[in-house]
Amino acid sequence: MFGIKIFSLLLLFSINLFISNFLGYTIISYYYLNFFLTSNTGIYSSSFSLWKVVLVAASALFIFVFDVVVTSMSLPSIANDLSITLRSVAWVMIISSLTMCAFMLPLGRVADIVGRKKIHLIGLLIFIIGCGTISFSSELSLLLFARFLMSIGNSICSAVAFAIIISSFPDEQKGKALGIITTTVGLAGIFGPLLSGFLIPVFEWRGMYISMGILSIFCLFLSYLIFDKRNIDSTQSYSIYDYDWFGAILSALFFTVLIITISNPFKIPWLSFRLLNLILISIGILYVFIKWELKNKNPMIDLRIFSNSTFSLSTTVRFCGFIGNSAVFFLIPIFVQSFLGLSPINTGFILFSTSAGVVLSSLFSGRYSDKYGTKKFILLGIILILLTGIFLAFINNGTNTFMLMIVLFLNGLGMGLFMAPNMRATLSLVSRDSYATFSAFLNLVRNVATAIGQAVSTGIITGIMLLNGTEVELSKISAISGNSSLNDSFLFGWKVTFLVLALVTLIGLFASTKVKSKV
Repeated sequence: MFGIKIFSLLLLFSINLFISNFLGYTIISYYYLNFFLTSNTGIYSSSFSLWKVVLVAASALFIFVFDVVVTSMSLPSIANDLSITLRSVAWVMIISSLTMCAFMLPLGRVADIVGRKKIHLIGLLIFIIGCGTISFSSELSLLLFARFLMSIGNSICSAVAFAIIISSFPDEQKGKALGIITTTVGLAGIFGPLLSGFLIPVFEWRGMYISMGILSIFCLFLSYLIFDKRNIDSTQSYSIYDYDWFGAILSALFFTVLIITISNPFKIPWLSFRLLNLILISIGILYVFIKWELKNKNPMIDLRIFSNSTFSLSTTVRFCGFIGNSAVFFLIPIFVQSFLGLSPINTGFILFSTSAGVVLSSLFSGRYSDKYGTKKFILLGIILILLTGIFLAFINNGTNTFMLMIVLFLNGLGMGLFMAPNMRATLSLVSRDSYATFSAFLNLVRNVATAIGQAVSTGIITGIMLLNGTEVELSKISAISGNSSLNDSFLFGWKVTFLVLALVTLIGLFASTKVKSKV
């Protein structure tokens, strides 16, 4: 019965988001919320009032995660439709990453000052305008502008949705709130690739963005009706004149230069002076930012919190965990299609294993970290990530597909076990008035760590292949997979990559042993 309940929960949630009828909304409200909630409703007068808020915020979060999946899977179709190269269309993802990293933290702070409901509605409206614009774009420049708008809306609403869900629960149930967030992200990871793989050929990429725009209008309407700013906004009175504009500019500049340096979209040689200059510029901006924030009476983010060992160690664990696991979603699709010869749809089913593990463990880790403490869940999750990473280092073209799916499922279990309790340990030290700011900060840590991990993975594999005299883009390996020299170079680079990332995960494991458990 318990397994049937979980399956019904996942199925009904997806049906509700893509059909969006009133009956589906009513049924999912019962299953989704009844699974998580206890009788303690915190600031709300009834569990029904709490459930409405959580459901609407989680639905918005699902859409924004789904947006990233749809965009990545639509790139080949966009390139063919607009008659542009894959290298040119890659800027669709690059502009999204740059925009979100540059604006997420400043806009999260704006939400804490101006009001989370107001900023959430503005973010949804900007996202909807972006969806409409991208649906009618016939050239790359307009497409990139539309993605910029959508990424601005995504930056706002991702941080605010986190803050709304967290602030809706009493302190003793923060882990449960974060479990809902992690479960929602995992659900998007499950249904995103599967639904995109089936729907993009039917509705084409423009139709997918129109659908997301319609769903966002639905969320905008519900957010306006259901969110009560007295419950979700900051309890302190702020003025926009108190906003740290200079700190926001420095933050945006730093993360823009950092992401450009890490992702290297201009293909600058790694040992060139130009790349070294970018590194020095980013360090210089970071230095000025830290000095400014520490002396500012109303900083954009209070950096003094890093003097708290629990916060700094928890942030380190999060950073190392996402670096260590970054290659799973980045390299596994290449390996499965190139060396196992499976189709993109079958690849999606294999990656489904990881997301399913995230959802399953997230249902419990957040909820029970409120009762038993965060440390044991974080430790177990990081250990699973470490062990599965080591196993993945030694797979080859003879690896059994079913065994690979089991390992990826265990990897997902590790991610789900570690994420919500880790966020709980971090946010337990943050005041309610700064939830949007620090939710944005946690998202930034994840995004930057993932970008670093992917850059390291690409650098190691391509570097080893170059040393062996085989130069080819990773995305094109499948086209010449019969070349044994190329295969051997790739597999050796693969092994080194996962072992290096495992060492980073090991650092995270060591840091997690020093984190004090939060109950």
